[in-house]
Amino acid sequence: SKEGMAGAYGNLGLIALEREDLDSAEELQRKALSINEEMGRKEGMASAYGNLGLIARERGDLDSSEAFCRESLALDEELGHKEGMATSYSNLGVIARTRLKLDDAEKFYRKSLALNEELGSKEGMATQYFNLGEIRQKRGNLNGACAFWSRALDLFRQVGAKPRIDLVTGRMRDAGCPNAPDADKD
Repeated sequence: SKEGMAGAYGNLGLIALEREDLDSAEELQRKALSINEEMGRKEGMASAYGNLGLIARERGDLDSSEAFCRESLALDEELGHKEGMATSYSNLGVIARTRLKLDDAEKFYRKSLALNEELGSKEGMATQYFNLGEIRQKRGNLNGACAFWSRALDLFRQVGAKPRIDLVTGRMRDAGCPNAPDADKD
C-alpha cells in the first residue's frame, strides 16, 4: 500500500539520519512526504515535516529546521495529536536555545512539558525538566538547574532510561550540583 511505502520511507530516513547520512535521510523523508501529501495523510505529513526539521537542524540550518517544525506543529494541532505537538514544541525549544533565545526556549519547553504531563509521558516530562535545567544553567541559576535535573533523573530512573540517567547524572556532577548522585551508586 502507498501508506505502507510512506511509512517505510520515513523509517529508512530515520535510520539514515541516525547514521548521519543526511542526504539520504532527506531524500527518503521527502519521498515519504510526497506520498503522504498525495494521499492527504496529514499525520504522515506532520511526521515527515518533523523529521525534515531534525535533518535541517543537524545541518545547522536553523531557519529551515524551524519552518519544518512549525509546519509539523500546525498539522498536529489541527489533528489534536498531543504527542506530535509536544515533540514539535521541544524541537522548537532546542532551536531557540541554540539561538540563545532563552525566554522563547523556556516557553516552548514548558508547552511540551504541559502536554507530556497531560499524556502521562514520564520520559517526555523528564526530557523537558532536563531542558529547563539547561536553561537555568545558561542563566547562571545553578540551584534551579540542579532542581530540574533532579526531577528529570527521578523520572528517567522510573522508566529505566539508562543512557538518559547517565547523561543527567554526568551533567549534575559536572555542574557541581550538591544533590548529584555519588559515582559509585549508579
